[in-house]
Amino acid sequence: MDHHTKGNKHSMEINKLLSIFPNAELKDTPTSDENSLSFPIDSKWLTLPRKSLSSRERALLNLIIDETPLQNVNSANDHTWFRRLFLGEKCSQKQATESRVRIIQINLISHDSTMPVNNWLRAFRTMFKQPFVDTFLVNNHEAIVIEALKDKMYDNENFLGVSQALDSDFYCTSKLYIGQYWQNDDTIEQLFSHERKLFKFQLQQNTSERIFSISNSILKYYFEKQLSQDPLILKSHSELFNMPDAKKTVTILYQNGGNISITAKKMFLHRNTLQYRIKKFQETTGFNLRNMDDLLFCYLLTFQ
Repeated sequence: MDHHTKGNKHSMEINKLLSIFPNAELKDTPTSDENSLSFPIDSKWLTLPRKSLSSRERALLNLIIDETPLQNVNSANDHTWFRRLFLGEKCSQKQATESRVRIIQINLISHDSTMPVNNWLRAFRTMFKQPFVDTFLVNNHEAIVIEALKDKMYDNENFLGVSQALDSDFYCTSKLYIGQYWQNDDTIEQLFSHERKLFKFQLQQNTSERIFSISNSILKYYFEKQLSQDPLILKSHSELFNMPDAKKTVTILYQNGGNISITAKKMFLHRNTLQYRIKKFQETTGFNLRNMDDLLFCYLLTFQ
């Protein structure tokens, strides 16, 4: 099932739920109102008045969609950063600083019901020498980590190594979006909402990748939203990738900055063999993969 079909299916499910529960509202954030319940569905929150639900209806909703335990939401409400990012609370004068922070989003899937995902998050927090500004669970499969920019800057490989080790220890599967460092002021909430869209989009792709950021997400996101059905793109894709291993060659070459030697090693090819493939690709398609503009265009087509 491709992501277009999955998106349509999600929309149909949401519409059915809204027709069954006329008092329900679809919101961008969970409610902090004790008289209401919020359930995560797709990238939104289905919010219903607590008194309008019978115990049987509540149990049914828990089966249909991934339940957000109320205690996790209430616990998150105790965190200033949760209220800022999800409930729209403004940054106070005291909280606003000259420091820059980045927001790390974590998607956690537990494979052992006896081992809560907050154990994974608690261990994650202790694996780094510099303490984080804040960490909290949003629900039973989403966590947020706030990290201030300091002398030691952790890269994607650091986060990948730590998350893989913890997944093994706590029987989880984790995926992380490593945000950019932004100024800690009221603009950060809007920037986070865009980073959250990128992460949700990547999770829907069912890719084997585990670490995401703006650099490996935004091209794919905007290609999907604006370019994927362009006639020139569709025609170019069908003509360019008829050659064996063309897509793999373009992808690995782009990921290694067009470097022939490194790409040949990654593909377990002799350098001359790779050069022959690139020459043959140019003769067949007219695109020279040694030219970065041509390489970037062909790389965009691999998203199709």
